Amino acid sequence: MLLSLRKGIAASAFLLLVCGLSAQTAPGPRKYITFGLGAQFDLAQLGGTITKDGLESRNPVRDSQGNLTGSPQRAIYAENNLLSLERSTNGIINVKDNGAMVGLNLNLGYEKEGIFGIESLFWRVNVNYTNKVAGGYTTSTILGYKWLEQEWNYTAWTVPTYIGVKMFNATKDTGVYVGAGVNYYRGGWGVSGTIDGDALRNNFPGLAGPGGTFLSDAPTPGIWKENAQFRVNGVGLNWIVGAQTKITDRGHLYFELETILSAGMGVAGTQSPGGAAALAPLVAYPVVIGGQTYRVGYKLEL
Repeated sequence: MLLSLRKGIAASAFLLLVCGLSAQTAPGPRKYITFGLGAQFDLAQLGGTITKDGLESRNPVRDSQGNLTGSPQRAIYAENNLLSLERSTNGIINVKDNGAMVGLNLNLGYEKEGIFGIESLFWRVNVNYTNKVAGGYTTSTILGYKWLEQEWNYTAWTVPTYIGVKMFNATKDTGVYVGAGVNYYRGGWGVSGTIDGDALRNNFPGLAGPGGTFLSDAPTPGIWKENAQFRVNGVGLNWIVGAQTKITDRGHLYFELETILSAGMGVAGTQSPGGAAALAPLVAYPVVIGGQTYRVGYKLEL
């Protein structure tokens, strides 16, 4: 994140310098209402956890005699491990994976050109709402029994403000812009579902679950209908790079890349005995709000 921040600030500073030197001085600063629709990938930066890392339990794995093996049980299974088991067991263990979460971003804003007496400067305030629309859902079965279901969710509101520079052509029909500012954010992510290690141990003794050949790191007591939700709010940084072009007398089509940097430490209560045993009754975990949104939208000139 820090590397991305440094690169973003450097790029913004460069573009601000170029735009400030090259901005047109054509008269008529304008005001807009903006409407946007965007996509945000790897919500909450949980893609690595979902696809390859998972999350360890605080409980140890024991063999069929009850001896410690030196490995921890799992609280979250990574999809790549389950896919490896599917291939190594010839389908006895089956998995349906959906990868990292993808979000739909809805945007409404107000923008004004010409501030501080300089027509090339603009300011904008947005309201963004992002919700998961794909990914973040994993299920697994063994001999037809669904022993695992993990579903992730994400929702967030951000209110970013910007001051920036626009560079237009001579007729002010088409331009590019860059801006930076601060945002208020509120939202978070959660994970819910079941990992039934007890059923594996009882129904497939010696084959799966604690003490078995496969999935010996399944949690016991099992995690049953868990629903842990992490929420945060605060203030973060943001910047934006975009382009707009006039398509009607008062309408402008725009494309932009918006970067929101905001994060906090969320605390969630576990709701199942298995979840409390695997993690804790109250669990603290980092919550990343924002990221990069690729947006297309419409500016209505007032």
